[in-house]
Amino acid sequence: MMQHGLPTLPLGHALQGRYQIVKKLGSGGYGSVYLAEDLRLRGRQVAVKELSDPSDSAQQLFKQEAQVLAALDHPGLVRVSDFFGEGRSYYLVMDYIAGRDLLDLVIDAEKQRRHFPIDKAMDWMIQVCDAVGYLHQQQPPIIHRDIKPNNVRLTQKDRAVLVDFGIAKIDPKAKTQVMAKAVSQGFSPPEQYGLGGGTDARSDVYALGATLYCVLTLTPPSDSFERLMRGAVLTPPSQLNPKVNAVLEKVVLQAMSVNVAQRFNDAGEMLAALQTVAGRPVTRRSNVAVVRRPLIAPIASQHTPPPPSRSESSKPPTAVTPQRLSTVGSSSPGVTCPQCGALVRLGARFCPQCGKTMDTSHRCPNCATPYRSGARFCAKCGASLPITAPPDSELRSASVPVSPVSALVAAEGVDAAPPAPPDFAAEGMQHLQAGRFKEATAAFESALQIGAQPVEIYVALGKAYTQSKQLDAGLAALEKGLEQYPQSPELHVASGKTLLAMERPATALEHLEQALGLKPGDVDLATLAADTAFSLGRYSDAAANFEHLLRTRSQDPIFRGRLAICYLLSGKLSDAEPLVQDLLQQESLPPAELEFLRGVLNYKKGSQRWAMRNFHDALRLDSRHALAEFFVGELYAEWRRWREALEAYERSITLNPGMPAAHLGLSACWQALGDATKAEISRQRALTLDPGLDADT
Repeated sequence: MMQHGLPTLPLGHALQGRYQIVKKLGSGGYGSVYLAEDLRLRGRQVAVKELSDPSDSAQQLFKQEAQVLAALDHPGLVRVSDFFGEGRSYYLVMDYIAGRDLLDLVIDAEKQRRHFPIDKAMDWMIQVCDAVGYLHQQQPPIIHRDIKPNNVRLTQKDRAVLVDFGIAKIDPKAKTQVMAKAVSQGFSPPEQYGLGGGTDARSDVYALGATLYCVLTLTPPSDSFERLMRGAVLTPPSQLNPKVNAVLEKVVLQAMSVNVAQRFNDAGEMLAALQTVAGRPVTRRSNVAVVRRPLIAPIASQHTPPPPSRSESSKPPTAVTPQRLSTVGSSSPGVTCPQCGALVRLGARFCPQCGKTMDTSHRCPNCATPYRSGARFCAKCGASLPITAPPDSELRSASVPVSPVSALVAAEGVDAAPPAPPDFAAEGMQHLQAGRFKEATAAFESALQIGAQPVEIYVALGKAYTQSKQLDAGLAALEKGLEQYPQSPELHVASGKTLLAMERPATALEHLEQALGLKPGDVDLATLAADTAFSLGRYSDAAANFEHLLRTRSQDPIFRGRLAICYLLSGKLSDAEPLVQDLLQQESLPPAELEFLRGVLNYKKGSQRWAMRNFHDALRLDSRHALAEFFVGELYAEWRRWREALEAYERSITLNPGMPAAHLGLSACWQALGDATKAEISRQRALTLDPGLDADT
């Protein structure tokens, strides 16, 4: 799961003895935001943003945000009233803007299939352009760089306020920091992807145009990267909303030009154009540089803590310096993420900055999925994993000699049985551990021929055949063992894993479920059975297993995320929604999984275009997300864009060949494109994976 550097602040806690935490509003980027009550000014509620990332670059960017916001004074911008460091982190206090963001309103309107009145949409965007024009008027200009519908909040008086300056850039000539290279698909210009020059005021103009496009059409705009590099077409707004006149459409398209030189020079120019279209007086632009007010509280140096007062000089220091901040909430030092370079708590499974896995020591040789030390089979594809020897300390802790066969029994969790003759059994185990699989199979076969037939010999023989890629022979050995020991959970598990390696997941699931019935408390087995049912698209069966797992691991975000998807895809929307909302608020899953969850929720609610955006965002964060590719294919198929659907299904199958639904989708695409032969091949492949599918599906 994705780890944050700090636990959630407890309700009722008072920062600086003044800001009492009411609830957590959410997390994003590298900060958590809380609703708090100002105890000095009763009745005033504020938003308190806490830095969650302890890295030096995150601290610097957080302080930059404080500097930017505290220096601004405009009704269309959120106002900062305080900034301080206390205990474990740094905090930014700003006005709490009650109300809804534009994205929520757009999604609601899209569901109702009712466009906003043009004058209302224009009024909102004129207010936003006025605020951004104020930013661009600063000396040097401030570039917001993340303008989009969900960063525009409407107050109870219908005033548009621009929020979230987490990636603002004060000096357009300065090189953008690595951490700040945020891209919002559909709303970011090409230069923010690294195409062409750096970002400047015209980059915000593009985002303003894209936001206006979205508000007018209730449709996410085509991504600028796709438009520039792959020739994607931006549908003119008037084709999606006939009430958009030609003059307004020209303003939108000029702002959204992929050629930066063709856009308005800054938000002030775009504001004047919109005011002209709306028949309003054009705001005069002052040539006088805006004078910035100082921060309410001075910001401490990044490397030097403030000097203590005389009364405190004799006390031990308690302030959190950046050096201490890097280890807050952890008793061990951090490590550097190999993907983005952020500091990550030692032992964390995911980087809190980019969401990539931190476990690079053990990966499946077949599908590259990370696995825990000591695992025998890949939980994703079922392939056999290289055997790793236990630590020397574990070997030294044994108080009695252990035979090679008993060692295998212990490693596999098999109940002890009468030992086989030591010559062939011991010889086979030695060969197996050394990777000499051909010699191991010969030794174990010899042990069986002379009458030694305990469960563990069949398990070991099946493993040896599987490791040598003789999957049919391995399955035959395990089936022979099951004839004698039909109630052996170990043989059912081994058979299930072998069948997974043979890409026969439906039959594998039968064995795994039998084993689970015999060993209901085995968490690893329940996880494998749940994942297999999930991959097969048997979401009701998978949900039952995930519910069982959550009885002992109630807060495991991976299990909760899978359960939420199972509920959504099996039609249990009322059960799914609170679980999804909780997961999104806590952000305990990797960013790609959170975007995928949003996508499935929007998909099941009928918001197809927003679902497509979510799935693309998930793939941008994790290009190996097979399910996201599958649902991209599903959406294209529903839109009868068969060629694009086919390509998405093929990418999904490449990432996860064991998903029958993807092969059926591919079959439908080939059928629609007139290739009956390929359609039948894909259909038969789906039936091989799951013979229980309706042959006419």
